[in-house]
Amino acid sequence: MSRPCPIFGRAIYMDCQDCDERMCMRMSKTKYKTISIGIDQSYQNTGVSISADGKLLLVRSIHLDKYKNNSEKRKVLRKKLAEMVYQIKPKGVEIVCVIERIRLKSQGFINIDYIKSIGALNSVIVDVMSTFNIETYSVDTRCWKAQVVGTSKPKRNKYGVPDEKWPTVQWCIKQGFRSSILIDVTGTRKTKGVFKKDDKKYMYNNDASDSSAISMFWFNGDHSKLEVEK
Repeated sequence: MSRPCPIFGRAIYMDCQDCDERMCMRMSKTKYKTISIGIDQSYQNTGVSISADGKLLLVRSIHLDKYKNNSEKRKVLRKKLAEMVYQIKPKGVEIVCVIERIRLKSQGFINIDYIKSIGALNSVIVDVMSTFNIETYSVDTRCWKAQVVGTSKPKRNKYGVPDEKWPTVQWCIKQGFRSSILIDVTGTRKTKGVFKKDDKKYMYNNDASDSSAISMFWFNGDHSKLEVEK
């Protein structure tokens, strides 16, 4: 059973139960000067976070791994983002979207397939935002990590999170959003990125945590490092 959600259009009842921030209640009554939508795009799990007037408000993600192909995933992402923006549009005088810039090289190599697939995903985001007259900007990974998280250097951890992702996960937890990125995977076959606690298995959603820091770049970062995406 779903219910209306002022942020994501409609939300499943359990999603509301898990929403510790209760931002749906506060955002429905508040008008913000600037709302920043941060997106960490991925065909598996696209992180989407919302910050407003310099404060992180919501950390969530759109799960796409259950859909059979990239074309279907882009259609779902388009629909989910449009529903979300439609709901938050009246709540901000200015709304911007910040996404992670495409990496042209990975480990010294150019991955053409990666560039094409993420470019198509970016086009969906830009198209949805432009429908609502929202400008989309991109920022380099190392830049937002250094200016928002405080470091772009990998850090070892005991939770199975990739070393390069851990500083941002740790930062997101410090902002008070641990429950938003902690996933209970007990009963599943997942082993990668999983840690055990009290006979249960958990993992951290690093896509959601990345999007939280990306959304805060608009308030904490150097705007000269942003590029307009069209």
